[in-house]
Amino acid sequence: MIFVEVPPGLGDRGRRMWEESLAIWSLTPAHLVLLEEACRIADRLDLLDSMLRVQSGEVKPDVAQFADFSGLLAETRQQSSALKLLLTEIRQGQVGVGPAKDEEPSGGVGVSDLTKRIADRRRKAEG
Repeated sequence: MIFVEVPPGLGDRGRRMWEESLAIWSLTPAHLVLLEEACRIADRLDLLDSMLRVQSGEVKPDVAQFADFSGLLAETRQQSSALKLLLTEIRQGQVGVGPAKDEEPSGGVGVSDLTKRIADRRRKAEG
């Protein structure tokens, strides 16, 4: 594993995610940038969660408060979706992982995995 310094400004969750991700993944420089953003989103989700917890204890039948609460929920959903997409992209960008050449492919889910499987099948069918 190559040591890459923890980006400045990460909170507890983001720092933990950074360190644990680098312990299991080997990433390209571009994917390290994506990981950094994913860690920041994880921290942001913690902040949004704490805001929701405070608001949920103070919710009254006031329409203005409901609008604030629903805005936090919407932002949380958007951040969660962004995190999921980034983690999917990061996982697909791992360097030096995957089956050995003699092994059967494990059936990855990325576009590059699908393209490789299609090309392999075409070569088998032609040869």
